[in-house]
Amino acid sequence: MRVFTKGSIAQAHDGAQAVEDLHQTTAAQKARQARQNASKRSLQKGGVLYASKARAMVKEKQALSEAQQILSTQRALTQLLKAEERKRERLRKALCKEIRKYGRERAKAEKEKAKTLRQLEEIERAEKEADRRVEIM
Repeated sequence: MRVFTKGSIAQAHDGAQAVEDLHQTTAAQKARQARQNASKRSLQKGGVLYASKARAMVKEKQALSEAQQILSTQRALTQLLKAEERKRERLRKALCKEIRKYGRERAKAEKEKAKTLRQLEEIERAEKEADRRVEIM
């Protein structure tokens, strides 16, 4: 039984070591690939290129790239803001239209109410007049 336990512990240790080695290998491959991709950039055509000038050129290209990203982001934000402003304006116009419609309907209802009240008053006056005539007779 001891031999079995000792062998299984050794296998577990070897497996853990293999996993760790694999992680290190893949990390090294990724780092190597990143270095190779970074070095494939063409900085200058012809002439002598000094390291300091190359670094400056790389920094300048990175700054230009960042500036372009900022500009594109600003354009996208501006477009979003304009779209939201258009939506807000459409909603405002629709709301104003509904308010005017409500106002017209309310004015019409008030006019009808006033007309009905005048008719009732005329009817009451006519009834009073009829009552007076009946009293006179």
